[in-house]
Formats: sequence, structure tokens, C-alpha cells
Amino acid sequence: MKLEIAEKKSLFYAIFSAYVGFLHNKIFYKKVVYTGTENIPHDKPVVFAPNHQNALMDALAVFYAQDRLLIFLARSDIFKNNFISKILLFFRILPVYRLRDGKEKLKLNEVIYKKTIEILEKKKKVTIFPEAQHTDKRHLKKLKKGVQRIAFMTEEKNNFNADVNIVPIGIYYSNYWNFRSVLQVNFGKPIKVSEYIEEYKKSPARAMVNLGKKMSEKMQEVMIDIRDLKHYDTYELLREIYDTEIFKKMNFKKNNQKNKFKADKKTISIVENIAKKNPDDFAKLHKDTEEYSENLKKFKIRDWVIEKSEPFTILFLKAIVLIIGIPVFIYGALNNIIPYLLPQLITRKLEDQQFRSSVVFCLGLFTFPLFYLIFFIPVYILSGSFLIGIIYLLSLLPTGLLAFVISRNFVKLKAQFVFLKNINKKEMKKTIELRKNIIKIIDKHYIS
Repeated sequence: MKLEIAEKKSLFYAIFSAYVGFLHNKIFYKKVVYTGTENIPHDKPVVFAPNHQNALMDALAVFYAQDRLLIFLARSDIFKNNFISKILLFFRILPVYRLRDGKEKLKLNEVIYKKTIEILEKKKKVTIFPEAQHTDKRHLKKLKKGVQRIAFMTEEKNNFNADVNIVPIGIYYSNYWNFRSVLQVNFGKPIKVSEYIEEYKKSPARAMVNLGKKMSEKMQEVMIDIRDLKHYDTYELLREIYDTEIFKKMNFKKNNQKNKFKADKKTISIVENIAKKNPDDFAKLHKDTEEYSENLKKFKIRDWVIEKSEPFTILFLKAIVLIIGIPVFIYGALNNIIPYLLPQLITRKLEDQQFRSSVVFCLGLFTFPLFYLIFFIPVYILSGSFLIGIIYLLSLLPTGLLAFVISRNFVKLKAQFVFLKNINKKEMKKTIELRKNIIKIIDKHYIS
């Protein structure tokens, strides 16, 4: 296998990377937050070890956290198509073969590992997902040994003086699939492989296991890790229900994403403690949360609708604002609906829905500019003015975003009116009471 990895950014690479970065950080996600970037060692060989929950989007999340060239290792099955393989290699993504790919292909990993070690020897950075596969839950799977193996191979080849650092990364999505969701990337403090070298000399297997344990521990610190998969949905909903209360108790003055992450970690920790020390309270908490969840589904509303209940006059004023924005919505929707919906048709057929946002994003890189150009041509011809054509072209993206915002606000407003309509019904009153009881149980076990 011949691997040609460019050592420096080409002009095309730099331009395309900037284009993808703009769409990733400013358009696709509503907000992107990076924390702990000061923990990234420079002028040292670094292996980034992120959790893996969202296919290609995880790689982009790490890539755009810093402006240096990165090498990624990815599972080999995405390299089957020759054209796609060339593109992936161009963007410094290398295949790693697993036993399921066939025993004969495992030998190809020797070439990959050799190339990866060469990159680390040049004090560059490599990203390897230690779980080796993504999951659809906020949960850290058991780590494989790929990161440790490459780290120790690099040290061994360089007489144990390479000074390899492993940086744990936690990737957080407010929603895995939705357009305009929130992304947070947390870089933990580096793990120095040199601390395990003496142990490695005596017992390589034990050193790899212990380094793996340290990696797992440090990755859990920088990510949302729900260990209790049996009650996973309960933990997820409790993060929403207890959100405002935990902010108050932790004395957070700002309602920002960094504090949201810390609050979620604290809520999960409290609930885990309840499950461990007070099983009766946890059983009651789980039962009430399940019933509360079912009631939300019946009324087709979300938890925030009950928490942030607003009077009819406020909702009426919001409705007027949305009505005023209808012309903008129509204009933006008509000009963006085709490239917006096209990827949705493809993602419906995906067996693994964790690829959904990756497919939508990658297709959008090409479909939106293509359709914008197609729409621009007749406007330019019919108007006879290049200036009018350009003004029209420049209006497409911002009005498309506004149309999306208006449509989302309409859905939210509808849910709020549904809540007000049913607020005096017995079942809705029971739902509100359930929420209060859930908060009381967690409050009882809160420890600052």
C-alpha cells in the first residue's frame, strides 16, 4: 500500500478547509465551544483520543479546534470506493483494518502504523478514536488498544525518548442530528506515555492495560458519560428537567454552554449516587420520570415548555412577530428547500443513523452552492444586471437560515399554545406535579 500524505497545506487544501470550517463552525452548528485548548502540547508528538458518537462530525470537531495539520486513523470500510479513498487520503485520513475485514488485511496495518509513527516522530499530531466505533449514546465504550500500541511503538523505536503525549478529548452535541445544534469540544490534560515506560519494559501487556485505564478515566472527565445504559433515557431526561435547578445550586451566573456541560456532569453524578446509595428513591425517580416522559409524548411537547411556561399575551406577541416574518420565511424556504431536503431523502435509508448528520453536512457542501449557482443564472439573465444577480445570490444563505429559525420558532410556539390549552386538564396537572416531585427527589440528595 502506497500512502502519500502531504506534509504542508496546499493552496487548494487551505481554501477548501477554510470553506468547510466556515460551514461547520458558523452555519451547520448554532454554536461551537472549545475548552482546554491550552492543554495541547506543541513541538511534541501528540495523539488525540476523542470519544466517538457522531461519525465524520467527530473528526471535524477535533480538526477545527486548532489550525495545525492533523492525521486521522479511521475504519477501513469507508475506503472501499476508490474515489472516496483518494479524497480521504488527500485529507490525511488513513484506514485501519480490523479482524472483520479479513485476517489477510490485518497485515496492511503495519504500513499504516509505520506511517503514523513517522508522523509522530516529526512532532505532529495524530487523531485515533480509541473506542474504534461510534455509539448513539452519551457513553464511553470499552477502549481498544490502538492508541497505546502506537504510542509505545513510537517510544520503542526512539529508545523511549519520543515523549509521546496522549490528549483525551470529550465531544458533546446538544443533538447528534439536528441542524443548528450546539457542539462542545473539551481537551483534557495530556497523559505522558513516559510515565508507563518502566512498566512497559517489564510487562508490555500490563502497561497497555494500565495506560488504557488512565485514558478511559481522563476521557470520562471531559465528556458526558452515562454508565447506566439500562436507565439511559431516565438520565437523559433528568439532565433537562434539573437544568435550571442545578444552575442555581452551582451559582452559575451565566447560562452558557461551558456551564451547561458542568451542570449536566453534576446532575448525572447526583443521580448515580442516588442509584447507588438509595435504590428506593432511584426506583421512584425512574418511575416518575418514565411516566412524565410518556405524558410529554402524549401532548407532543418537550420539558422546556412546562418549565418556561409563558402567559397568553407573550405568546400572542410572539405569534405576531412570526406572522410579520412570513414573507422572509417564504423567500428563504423557496430558495433553500431543494438542497435542504435532498440529503434527507438519502439519510432515511441509512442503517446506522449516526451517519445522518455526516451525510447531510457533506452533501450540503456541494448541493447548496450548486443550487445557488443554478438559481443565480436565470435571475441574472432575466434581470440583465450582474449586480442584481449578485445581491440575489448573497441573500440566499442568510434568508435560508432565517427561514429555518422562523420554522423552528413556529414549532416551539405551537407546543407552548398546546400546553396552555391543556394546562387545566387533569392529566396535564399530573404531569406538572410529576416534574415537581422529580426535582424534589434530586434536591434531597444534592451535595455541593
